[in-house]
Amino acid sequence: MPAHARKRRGAAAVAGAARQAGRGWRRSRPFWGAVVILVAGGETAAVRFTLPLRTTWTILPAGLLIAGGMIACGLLLLFDPAQRSLYAVAAILLSITALETSHLGGYLIGTLLGLGGGATAFAWVPGLPAAPPAAPPGFTLILGEAQRPPGAPARRHRQSGSRPGGSPARLAGTESRSRPGISPGIQRDRQRERDRD
Repeated sequence: MPAHARKRRGAAAVAGAARQAGRGWRRSRPFWGAVVILVAGGETAAVRFTLPLRTTWTILPAGLLIAGGMIACGLLLLFDPAQRSLYAVAAILLSITALETSHLGGYLIGTLLGLGGGATAFAWVPGLPAAPPAAPPGFTLILGEAQRPPGAPARRHRQSGSRPGGSPARLAGTESRSRPGISPGIQRDRQRERDRD
């Protein structure tokens, strides 16, 4: 479409489209579990920063490395949701390790948040499309639906002697005209059988 033919969208339409895209992105990954893990890592790092450094031979204390690992797990859950179970288990293990290295895991708050966020992320599954309702097993054999591929429309079953679009009596005369390959004698016999029924 040429640029001069495009309509300009208003700010409300752009904001609505952005909101809908963000909602779709958020639903396609364990968003809330990752956010809770990020909060747990930030809280654990903040508590560790308030404590004095006792060892001078390490570049970073172990508590900050554990908190950084929790934050990394939260970010990986957001941007690589295919490996969510691995990152969730790693966040849970890091939260347990923070009990020893970060002043009881950030006064237990960071550990509890990390455990809850990891469990939430581990339990999350992507939404699947709704399956069509299945027919009861006995009726599928009676109606001949057992061989129907999934998702195919159900076949309509007609009563004998009826056609779509009218009653059997009205269609009797049109059937003889619509089927030229059948001889008139056979058509008369069929008509008599229908009249007897």
